[in-house]
Amino acid sequence: MRDHESAMLSYIRLAEMSQRRRQLLGRDKLLVLAAAAACRAGWPDVAERCRHLVLEHNPAHLIKKFSSVADALRSEDFAPLLKQHERLCGYERAEFLANDLGLQPGSRREEDGKTPGQVALELLSPSPPQE
Repeated sequence: MRDHESAMLSYIRLAEMSQRRRQLLGRDKLLVLAAAAACRAGWPDVAERCRHLVLEHNPAHLIKKFSSVADALRSEDFAPLLKQHERLCGYERAEFLANDLGLQPGSRREEDGKTPGQVALELLSPSPPQE
């Protein structure tokens, strides 16, 4: 059985890299996957932050039709989109890419004392302005 928290963090780290590269369509797909994994892992606040970021960039995205990520996951209308995204970048591929690109933390010390949800929200927070 796959670990939804690990999937959530891998997708978020890849989305962060896509954001830095200004690849917003790819970022949005990864955020949808991260939102689904977060919801399945029991982190609805992380799922909703991902949803918010997608809608901020793409206000007409299908996920807008639903009041929450949990509602989207229960909908037959949303399932084909999620399956399509999962085919493009499944959990195993996301984990491999995140490791290969050096996006996974070097040690658990970087996350000591923080829940996966806290780490995810930190990664999804806007970066402070560069001086």
